[in-house]
Amino acid sequence: MADVFKKESVEELYVQLSDGRMMLLADIVRDYERLLKEEHLKKDEPSKKTITSKLKVGEWFRIDRDVIAKNREKIRRVCNKAGDVGKVYWKRFEESNKIADENPDQYPRIIETYIFKHDWEYKNEQEMRDMCKEIGDGECDEVICDLELQMRICNGESAHALFEEADKLLRVRVIQLRNGGTGYFGGGADSDDYNPPAHLYRISFSPNYKNYEDTPYAFRGVLS
Repeated sequence: MADVFKKESVEELYVQLSDGRMMLLADIVRDYERLLKEEHLKKDEPSKKTITSKLKVGEWFRIDRDVIAKNREKIRRVCNKAGDVGKVYWKRFEESNKIADENPDQYPRIIETYIFKHDWEYKNEQEMRDMCKEIGDGECDEVICDLELQMRICNGESAHALFEEADKLLRVRVIQLRNGGTGYFGGGADSDDYNPPAHLYRISFSPNYKNYEDTPYAFRGVLS
């Protein structure tokens, strides 16, 4: 831009572009704001994905803790029907619910989780954690995973499907444990891993470990 010429009002300010064309300054500002908005939407694309009540890759899954609280007895009955296995998970759920209640800043009443589509050769553990911070508040932890399972029971999934059947999701989900370690949640049909959706395996955090098979599991808190 070279010269600005004042007319009768601010709205009529003209700018001479480098190619010699004259444009209203107001039009240039509008074009610039539109381009900024388009760029922002591109960067924010993952957060605009569909919110769903069924856990799917590439979509945000909504966990409503008020719904879980109202359905506490239903969740307990479903767990008890699964026998000893279900009773172990019920105890785990109760412990996680207590932690969530005691830490409302970490676990808001509405939480959304996101499973990344695995379309890379590998990611190291630190890269996975960074990915989750880019689109949300970080990687899910074991408490959020237990809230997810309870929400799925509220949405109609059976104890057998969650505690005993092989997970139908293609990838095991990588989470960040409350103690800073790494967790592997669920099973991975794509790698012949036949663990059920509720399975959780804990190890220490190795930031540079190259993970070829699994995918990060992100979360974000939502203001209710």
